[in-house]
Amino acid sequence: MMRMTKSELDELVRWDDLNLGRLTLFVPLLSRELAFVLFGGAENCSEVTDKMTATMHDVLALTPEDLGRVKELLWEECNFAFEVADYGVESDEGESSLEAHLRAFGLSGPDDAFDHSEFREIQISDGFAGRYAVIKVNTGSENYISIIVKNGRIVDFDDDGTHLGWFDDDEQHAHRRRKRLLEG
Repeated sequence: MMRMTKSELDELVRWDDLNLGRLTLFVPLLSRELAFVLFGGAENCSEVTDKMTATMHDVLALTPEDLGRVKELLWEECNFAFEVADYGVESDEGESSLEAHLRAFGLSGPDDAFDHSEFREIQISDGFAGRYAVIKVNTGSENYISIIVKNGRIVDFDDDGTHLGWFDDDEQHAHRRRKRLLEG
């Protein structure tokens, strides 16, 4: 991947009146182009920062080899969703509710969870200690989630709108919360 300078990146970004910067780039992790949204905030208004540039490089440095982690997280999300919610799927004889839901949604493993997901955009914000990118995904279980990239590593997923500051102290914050919920 060719690294862009901050000024080169700034040339590509189109800022709106809400201080949201937009551009589309090829993402090696997903082997396709995807929209990026940069959150400028009040402090830096409509300007690409050094941290945004570094975070963009973090995301673009993720390779198809990192895709296994994405698939694992999407599979975990489908299983979690079907454990905690009832989508109205009737179980066949001898089939658990989870098995019925996975069958009805055509999901039998991480590859299916990935194939049934739609990657929407990547959001980048400066407002936290770590460098964060959030990959927005409509999942195979029909939920909208955030896959969290912190300092160049895919660390977890959480609901859309998660507070990234929680992940500054605990990269597995959402995973632990899911685990507590399932253990009830």
